[in-house]
Amino acid sequence: MIGRMKMQSLSRTRPRRSGAAATIFACATAAVAALTTTAGAEGIKLGYSAPFLTDPFQAIMANQTLKAVAEAGMEAVPATNANGDAGKQATDIRNLVSAGAKVLIVNPTDSQAIVPVLDFAASKSVPAVLIDIAPAKGKAAMIVRADNKGIGAKACEALGAAVGGKGKVLSLMGDQATTNGRDRTSGFNECMKAKYPDVTIIEQPTYWKTDKATSAAQTVVTTTPDLTAIYMQSDSVMLAGVLNVLKSAGKLTKVGEPNHIFLATVDGTPFALEKIREDLVDVTVAQPLDLYAKYGAFYAKAAAEGKTFSAGPTDHGSEIVPVGDNLMDYLPATVVTKANASDPSLWGNQSAK
Repeated sequence: MIGRMKMQSLSRTRPRRSGAAATIFACATAAVAALTTTAGAEGIKLGYSAPFLTDPFQAIMANQTLKAVAEAGMEAVPATNANGDAGKQATDIRNLVSAGAKVLIVNPTDSQAIVPVLDFAASKSVPAVLIDIAPAKGKAAMIVRADNKGIGAKACEALGAAVGGKGKVLSLMGDQATTNGRDRTSGFNECMKAKYPDVTIIEQPTYWKTDKATSAAQTVVTTTPDLTAIYMQSDSVMLAGVLNVLKSAGKLTKVGEPNHIFLATVDGTPFALEKIREDLVDVTVAQPLDLYAKYGAFYAKAAAEGKTFSAGPTDHGSEIVPVGDNLMDYLPATVVTKANASDPSLWGNQSAK
């Protein structure tokens, strides 16, 4: 059992590598179209809304989610890509409903902007499962994401211990308009304040943009000769640029070498795992991308069938917890160092096909 399932109706009154990433998404959509030619027997049409596809994390998640949808016996209507535009995502979701979607899987571009679209979907009796990002409010059939405050805290614990509880740390923040950006920031900062109060945090906003992250890193690395560590809230969009900045500045050294700048990241992309194995990155906190896809599809099918859930432990090592008027399946995240960077269970070591 996953949580405690209740068979009842859902309320009717309640949505660089960019070229390669887009190619992965297009191929996934085509593959699912082929896989679902006989899947319509159950009559469940699903719409998938991606926030953007400019990094491998989002592209692979779209790929795996659409495959999980097909494997669950549902038919995917043509998936959409908002290109980072909350207004476009609102239009995308309305179009998915108009195209016949009876249930949605949505990865929101903006936690607040998604609220009226969720209300629209509910007015059409179309339940929505949200993955990775939680809405500010509004009704969701289920929210599937990792404990991002916990992710920030895990990065803090690894980083703080490595630098001996002192020094200067560059924190490259994600978009604070998203729950993930806010949670990864507060989890990291609260842990630092409680456990490593002598560490100085230099915060720089990036809005999940590679160019902004690279520019911020360039400025801080250049002006802070005694920088001891960098915390990146997404290795998908930040890591390559940071490594290039450090290399250009003559400050890219291997783990354990003198003057090494400790690097902690979040996501666990194939690139991050590769750099950990090369001793250039110290640690990443890997998101459970494969579980987002698997359980996003699971909860979507359950919602379309009128099933609901209640708070409690699941059979996959997580906890369903109440969040406002919604329930959230908090999936576990994994701390990855060189010791476990080749673990085949990590999504970054799995095929994107």
